[in-house]
Amino acid sequence: MDASSSQPRKRLRQDEPKACGSMLFCVHRSLLSKHSPVFRERFQAPQKDIKPQILQGHLHICLNDTAEDIEALLNVIYDGLRIDVPQLTVESWPLVSSLIRMCTKYEIERPRTEILQRISDEWPRVLSLHDAKMDALTRQQTRNPQFIIQNGQAVPNPHYNPGVAHDDIIVNPASVIALLRECQLESQELLVPLFYALSRTTWQFGGPAVGHHIAPLSHADVERFIVGLERLRNEHAALVVQCPNPCVPPAHDQMCGAGLRLFWPTLHVSFLRSNQGSRQPIEDWRSIIQMVRSDGRLTSTYKLCSGCAELALQTMEKRREGLWNALARYFEV
Repeated sequence: MDASSSQPRKRLRQDEPKACGSMLFCVHRSLLSKHSPVFRERFQAPQKDIKPQILQGHLHICLNDTAEDIEALLNVIYDGLRIDVPQLTVESWPLVSSLIRMCTKYEIERPRTEILQRISDEWPRVLSLHDAKMDALTRQQTRNPQFIIQNGQAVPNPHYNPGVAHDDIIVNPASVIALLRECQLESQELLVPLFYALSRTTWQFGGPAVGHHIAPLSHADVERFIVGLERLRNEHAALVVQCPNPCVPPAHDQMCGAGLRLFWPTLHVSFLRSNQGSRQPIEDWRSIIQMVRSDGRLTSTYKLCSGCAELALQTMEKRREGLWNALARYFEV
Protein backbone atom coordinates (compact mmCIF):
# COMPACT_ATOMS: atom_id res chain seq x y z
CA MET A 1 0.00 0.00 0.00
CA ASP A 2 1.38 3.40 -0.92
CA ALA A 3 0.52 6.30 1.34
CA SER A 4 0.41 9.62 -0.44
CA SER A 5 0.50 13.02 1.19
CA SER A 6 -2.50 14.47 2.94
CA GLN A 7 -3.57 16.38 -0.16
CA PRO A 8 -6.75 14.74 -1.51
CA ARG A 9 -6.75 13.40 -5.04
CA LYS A 10 -9.91 13.36 -7.04
CA ARG A 11 -8.58 10.74 -9.38
CA LEU A 12 -5.70 8.27 -9.52
CA ARG A 13 -3.74 7.67 -12.71
CA GLN A 14 -3.81 4.04 -13.82
CA ASP A 15 -0.02 3.96 -13.96
CA GLU A 16 0.35 5.35 -10.44
CA PRO A 17 1.30 2.85 -7.72
CA LYS A 18 -1.75 1.59 -6.14
CA ALA A 19 -0.73 -2.24 -2.63
CA CYS A 20 -1.40 -5.90 -1.31
CA GLY A 21 0.27 -9.02 -2.51
CA SER A 22 0.85 -8.14 -6.14
CA MET A 23 -1.72 -5.29 -6.08
CA LEU A 24 -0.81 -1.69 -5.24
CA PHE A 25 -3.24 0.83 -3.78
CA CYS A 26 -2.42 4.53 -3.66
CA VAL A 27 -4.24 6.00 -0.66
CA HIS A 28 -4.37 9.20 1.35
CA ARG A 29 -2.40 8.86 4.56
CA SER A 30 -4.44 11.50 6.39
CA LEU A 31 -7.79 9.80 5.63
CA LEU A 32 -6.72 6.33 6.74
CA SER A 33 -4.96 7.72 9.81
CA LYS A 34 -8.09 9.61 10.79
CA HIS A 35 -10.29 6.50 10.86
CA SER A 36 -7.85 3.74 11.85
CA PRO A 37 -5.38 3.87 14.76
CA VAL A 38 -3.71 0.78 13.30
CA PHE A 39 -3.03 2.51 9.97
CA ARG A 40 -1.96 5.64 11.85
CA GLU A 41 0.67 3.65 13.72
CA ARG A 42 1.85 1.95 10.54
CA PHE A 43 2.32 5.30 8.82
CA GLN A 44 4.27 6.65 11.79
CA ALA A 45 6.47 3.55 12.11
CA PRO A 46 9.11 4.79 9.66
CA GLN A 47 9.74 7.69 12.05
CA LYS A 48 10.62 5.23 14.83
CA ASP A 49 14.08 4.11 13.64
CA ILE A 50 12.54 1.98 10.90
CA LYS A 51 13.85 2.64 7.43
CA PRO A 52 10.88 3.49 5.21
CA GLN A 53 10.28 1.74 1.90
CA ILE A 54 9.73 4.16 -0.94
CA LEU A 55 8.10 3.20 -4.22
CA GLN A 56 7.77 5.76 -7.01
CA GLY A 57 8.09 8.54 -4.48
CA HIS A 58 5.48 7.19 -2.08
CA LEU A 59 5.73 5.50 1.29
CA HIS A 60 5.24 1.78 0.59
CA ILE A 61 3.68 -0.49 3.22
CA CYS A 62 3.15 -4.21 2.61
CA LEU A 63 0.03 -5.82 4.09
CA ASN A 64 -0.83 -9.50 4.34
CA ASP A 65 -4.50 -8.98 3.42
CA THR A 66 -6.00 -9.97 0.08
CA ALA A 67 -6.48 -7.32 -2.57
CA GLU A 68 -10.25 -7.95 -2.46
CA ASP A 69 -10.42 -7.34 1.30
CA ILE A 70 -8.38 -4.14 1.08
CA GLU A 71 -10.44 -2.88 -1.84
CA ALA A 72 -13.68 -3.49 0.08
CA LEU A 73 -12.30 -1.69 3.14
CA LEU A 74 -11.04 1.28 1.12
CA ASN A 75 -14.40 1.59 -0.62
CA VAL A 76 -16.05 1.97 2.79
CA ILE A 77 -13.46 4.48 4.04
CA TYR A 78 -13.61 6.60 0.90
CA ASP A 79 -17.42 6.43 0.88
CA GLY A 80 -17.74 8.11 4.28
CA LEU A 81 -17.71 4.86 6.31
CA ARG A 82 -21.03 3.88 4.77
CA ILE A 83 -21.95 0.21 4.28
CA ASP A 84 -23.75 -0.15 0.97
CA VAL A 85 -25.47 -3.45 1.76
CA PRO A 86 -29.27 -3.19 2.05
CA GLN A 87 -29.84 -6.74 3.41
CA LEU A 88 -27.92 -9.62 4.90
CA THR A 89 -28.26 -12.45 2.38
CA VAL A 90 -26.07 -15.28 1.18
CA GLU A 91 -25.03 -13.01 -1.71
CA SER A 92 -24.00 -10.05 0.45
CA TRP A 93 -22.54 -12.08 3.31
CA PRO A 94 -19.04 -12.61 1.81
CA LEU A 95 -18.62 -8.83 1.53
CA VAL A 96 -20.08 -8.18 4.98
CA SER A 97 -17.91 -10.84 6.64
CA SER A 98 -14.82 -9.42 4.91
CA LEU A 99 -15.65 -5.91 6.13
CA ILE A 100 -16.22 -6.95 9.72
CA ARG A 101 -12.89 -8.82 9.77
CA MET A 102 -11.05 -5.86 8.26
CA CYS A 103 -12.77 -3.27 10.43
CA THR A 104 -11.93 -5.35 13.50
CA LYS A 105 -8.31 -5.81 12.44
CA TYR A 106 -7.78 -2.11 11.68
CA GLU A 107 -10.04 -0.87 14.52
CA ILE A 108 -12.44 1.10 12.36
CA GLU A 109 -15.40 1.31 14.70
CA ARG A 110 -18.25 3.00 12.84
CA PRO A 111 -18.79 0.53 9.98
CA ARG A 112 -18.19 -2.41 12.32
CA THR A 113 -20.83 -1.09 14.72
CA GLU A 114 -23.24 -0.65 11.81
CA ILE A 115 -22.73 -4.25 10.68
CA LEU A 116 -23.21 -5.58 14.21
CA GLN A 117 -26.44 -3.59 14.47
CA ARG A 118 -27.65 -5.17 11.23
CA ILE A 119 -26.88 -8.61 12.63
CA SER A 120 -28.80 -7.69 15.77
CA ASP A 121 -31.73 -6.45 13.67
CA GLU A 122 -31.75 -9.69 11.68
CA TRP A 123 -31.58 -11.88 14.81
CA PRO A 124 -33.05 -9.77 17.67
CA ARG A 125 -32.49 -10.65 21.32
CA VAL A 126 -35.72 -8.97 22.50
CA LEU A 127 -38.68 -11.35 22.19
CA SER A 128 -41.12 -8.73 20.88
CA LEU A 129 -38.65 -7.78 18.12
CA HIS A 130 -38.13 -11.46 17.29
CA ASP A 131 -41.91 -11.85 16.98
CA ALA A 132 -42.11 -8.83 14.68
CA LYS A 133 -39.36 -10.32 12.51
CA MET A 134 -41.20 -13.64 12.27
CA ASP A 135 -44.46 -11.83 11.41
CA ALA A 136 -42.74 -9.95 8.59
CA LEU A 137 -41.24 -13.18 7.24
CA THR A 138 -44.63 -14.91 7.36
CA ARG A 139 -46.28 -12.04 5.48
CA GLN A 140 -43.63 -12.19 2.76
CA GLN A 141 -43.97 -15.94 2.39
CA THR A 142 -47.77 -15.68 2.32
CA ARG A 143 -47.61 -13.15 -0.50
CA ASN A 144 -45.13 -15.33 -2.37
CA PRO A 145 -46.23 -18.99 -2.01
CA GLN A 146 -44.34 -21.63 -3.94
CA PHE A 147 -47.59 -23.52 -4.62
CA ILE A 148 -51.19 -22.39 -5.08
CA ILE A 149 -54.47 -24.31 -5.01
CA GLN A 150 -56.28 -24.76 -8.33
CA ASN A 151 -59.29 -27.05 -8.72
CA GLY A 152 -58.53 -28.53 -5.32
CA GLN A 153 -54.92 -29.40 -6.20
CA ALA A 154 -51.59 -27.79 -5.26
CA VAL A 155 -49.83 -26.55 -8.38
CA PRO A 156 -46.62 -24.48 -8.81
CA ASN A 157 -47.22 -20.75 -8.52
CA PRO A 158 -46.26 -19.18 -11.88
CA HIS A 159 -45.48 -15.89 -10.10
CA TYR A 160 -43.33 -17.48 -7.39
CA ASN A 161 -40.15 -15.50 -6.70
CA PRO A 162 -37.52 -17.73 -5.04
CA GLY A 163 -35.54 -14.64 -4.03
CA VAL A 164 -38.11 -13.44 -1.50
CA ALA A 165 -37.57 -14.36 2.15
CA HIS A 166 -36.98 -18.09 1.99
CA ASP A 167 -34.61 -20.07 4.17
CA ASP A 168 -32.25 -20.90 1.33
CA ILE A 169 -31.22 -17.25 0.87
CA ILE A 170 -30.95 -16.44 4.59
CA VAL A 171 -27.41 -16.37 5.94
CA ASN A 172 -26.51 -19.51 7.87
CA PRO A 173 -26.50 -18.50 11.57
CA ALA A 174 -23.57 -20.88 12.12
CA SER A 175 -21.47 -18.78 9.73
CA VAL A 176 -22.33 -15.64 11.68
CA ILE A 177 -21.48 -17.31 15.01
CA ALA A 178 -18.12 -18.48 13.63
CA LEU A 179 -17.32 -14.98 12.35
CA LEU A 180 -18.20 -13.33 15.68
CA ARG A 181 -15.99 -15.83 17.52
CA GLU A 182 -13.15 -15.21 15.07
CA CYS A 183 -13.37 -11.44 15.63
CA GLN A 184 -13.84 -11.85 19.40
CA LEU A 185 -17.24 -10.14 19.24
CA GLU A 186 -18.86 -12.64 21.57
CA SER A 187 -21.73 -10.60 22.96
CA GLN A 188 -24.53 -12.65 24.53
CA GLU A 189 -27.00 -10.26 22.87
CA LEU A 190 -25.74 -11.40 19.46
CA LEU A 191 -24.97 -15.07 20.08
CA VAL A 192 -28.14 -16.19 21.90
CA PRO A 193 -30.64 -15.45 19.09
CA LEU A 194 -28.20 -16.86 16.55
CA PHE A 195 -28.00 -20.19 18.39
CA TYR A 196 -31.80 -20.29 18.57
CA ALA A 197 -32.12 -19.41 14.87
CA LEU A 198 -29.70 -22.23 14.09
CA SER A 199 -31.80 -24.64 16.14
CA ARG A 200 -34.88 -23.66 14.09
CA THR A 201 -33.28 -24.13 10.69
CA THR A 202 -30.87 -27.05 11.12
CA TRP A 203 -31.67 -30.65 10.39
CA GLN A 204 -28.44 -31.81 8.85
CA PHE A 205 -24.74 -31.94 9.69
CA GLY A 206 -23.44 -31.21 6.20
CA GLY A 207 -23.82 -32.15 2.56
CA PRO A 208 -26.02 -30.70 -0.16
CA ALA A 209 -29.41 -31.35 1.48
CA VAL A 210 -31.76 -28.49 2.30
CA GLY A 211 -31.46 -26.64 5.59
CA HIS A 212 -28.52 -24.97 7.28
CA HIS A 213 -25.64 -27.07 8.58
CA ILE A 214 -23.35 -26.62 11.58
CA ALA A 215 -20.03 -27.17 9.79
CA PRO A 216 -18.82 -23.57 10.34
CA LEU A 217 -19.00 -23.98 14.14
CA SER A 218 -15.98 -24.78 16.28
CA HIS A 219 -15.94 -28.12 18.12
CA ALA A 220 -16.84 -26.31 21.36
CA ASP A 221 -19.79 -24.55 19.73
CA VAL A 222 -20.99 -27.77 18.10
CA GLU A 223 -21.11 -29.35 21.56
CA ARG A 224 -22.74 -26.23 22.98
CA PHE A 225 -25.36 -26.29 20.23
CA ILE A 226 -26.24 -29.97 20.59
CA VAL A 227 -26.50 -29.83 24.39
CA GLY A 228 -28.45 -26.56 24.30
CA LEU A 229 -30.86 -27.93 21.71
CA GLU A 230 -31.56 -30.96 23.92
CA ARG A 231 -32.13 -28.76 26.95
CA LEU A 232 -34.48 -26.44 25.07
CA ARG A 233 -36.62 -29.22 23.63
CA ASN A 234 -36.75 -31.13 26.92
CA GLU A 235 -37.93 -28.02 28.76
CA HIS A 236 -40.43 -27.28 26.01
CA ALA A 237 -41.85 -30.83 26.25
CA ALA A 238 -42.06 -30.59 30.04
CA LEU A 239 -44.02 -27.31 29.86
CA VAL A 240 -46.43 -28.79 27.32
CA VAL A 241 -47.37 -31.76 29.51
CA GLN A 242 -47.44 -29.99 32.90
CA CYS A 243 -50.81 -28.38 33.57
CA PRO A 244 -50.18 -25.18 35.58
CA ASN A 245 -51.38 -25.65 39.13
CA PRO A 246 -52.58 -23.50 40.71
CA CYS A 247 -53.48 -21.20 37.84
CA VAL A 248 -57.01 -20.19 38.80
CA PRO A 249 -58.24 -18.83 42.17
CA PRO A 250 -59.20 -21.56 44.71
CA ALA A 251 -62.86 -20.52 44.60
CA HIS A 252 -62.91 -21.24 40.85
CA ASP A 253 -61.14 -24.58 41.01
CA GLN A 254 -64.23 -26.77 40.83
CA MET A 255 -65.45 -25.32 37.53
CA CYS A 256 -62.58 -23.40 35.92
CA GLY A 257 -59.80 -25.60 37.31
CA ALA A 258 -61.54 -28.73 36.06
CA GLY A 259 -61.98 -27.17 32.62
CA LEU A 260 -58.32 -26.17 32.49
CA ARG A 261 -57.24 -29.70 33.38
CA LEU A 262 -59.37 -31.01 30.52
CA PHE A 263 -57.98 -28.43 28.10
CA TRP A 264 -54.28 -28.80 28.85
CA PRO A 265 -53.81 -32.36 27.47
CA THR A 266 -55.15 -31.14 24.11
CA LEU A 267 -52.00 -29.01 23.77
CA HIS A 268 -49.98 -32.17 23.15
CA VAL A 269 -51.90 -32.77 19.93
CA SER A 270 -51.61 -29.13 18.82
CA PHE A 271 -47.85 -29.09 19.29
CA LEU A 272 -47.40 -32.49 17.63
CA ARG A 273 -49.33 -31.26 14.60
CA SER A 274 -46.97 -28.33 14.14
CA ASN A 275 -45.51 -28.28 10.63
CA GLN A 276 -42.07 -27.66 12.10
CA GLY A 277 -42.19 -30.51 14.64
CA SER A 278 -40.38 -29.36 17.79
CA ARG A 279 -37.85 -27.20 15.95
CA GLN A 280 -39.41 -23.83 16.82
CA PRO A 281 -41.02 -23.99 20.27
CA ILE A 282 -41.05 -20.19 20.72
CA GLU A 283 -43.08 -19.73 17.54
CA ASP A 284 -45.34 -22.72 18.27
CA TRP A 285 -46.27 -21.44 21.73
CA ARG A 286 -47.16 -18.07 20.24
CA SER A 287 -49.22 -19.60 17.45
CA ILE A 288 -51.21 -21.79 19.83
CA ILE A 289 -51.77 -18.94 22.30
CA GLN A 290 -53.13 -16.78 19.47
CA MET A 291 -55.36 -19.61 18.24
CA VAL A 292 -56.79 -20.35 21.72
CA ARG A 293 -57.36 -16.65 22.36
CA SER A 294 -59.11 -16.06 19.05
CA ASP A 295 -61.43 -19.10 19.00
CA GLY A 296 -62.50 -18.68 22.63
CA ARG A 297 -62.42 -22.42 23.34
CA LEU A 298 -61.46 -21.94 26.99
CA THR A 299 -64.80 -20.27 27.75
CA SER A 300 -67.03 -21.93 25.14
CA THR A 301 -65.80 -25.52 25.26
CA TYR A 302 -64.05 -25.87 28.63
CA LYS A 303 -66.34 -23.52 30.58
CA LEU A 304 -63.69 -21.29 32.16
CA CYS A 305 -64.90 -17.86 33.18
CA SER A 306 -63.36 -14.99 31.23
CA GLY A 307 -61.04 -14.06 34.11
CA CYS A 308 -59.65 -17.59 34.52
CA ALA A 309 -59.34 -17.99 30.76
CA GLU A 310 -57.17 -14.88 30.68
CA LEU A 311 -55.08 -16.20 33.59
CA ALA A 312 -54.53 -19.45 31.69
CA LEU A 313 -53.41 -17.54 28.58
CA GLN A 314 -51.09 -15.38 30.67
CA THR A 315 -49.57 -18.54 32.15
CA MET A 316 -48.89 -19.83 28.64
CA GLU A 317 -47.30 -16.50 27.73
CA LYS A 318 -45.05 -16.70 30.81
CA ARG A 319 -43.95 -20.20 29.89
CA ARG A 320 -43.06 -19.02 26.40
CA GLU A 321 -41.14 -16.01 27.77
CA GLY A 322 -39.40 -18.31 30.23
CA LEU A 323 -38.13 -20.50 27.38
CA TRP A 324 -36.85 -17.44 25.52
CA ASN A 325 -35.15 -15.93 28.58
CA ALA A 326 -33.45 -19.24 29.39
CA LEU A 327 -31.82 -19.62 25.95
CA ALA A 328 -28.51 -18.20 27.20
CA ARG A 329 -28.47 -20.84 29.94
CA TYR A 330 -29.46 -23.67 27.60
CA PHE A 331 -26.68 -22.86 25.11
CA GLU A 332 -24.24 -21.60 27.76
CA VAL A 333 -23.33 -18.38 25.97
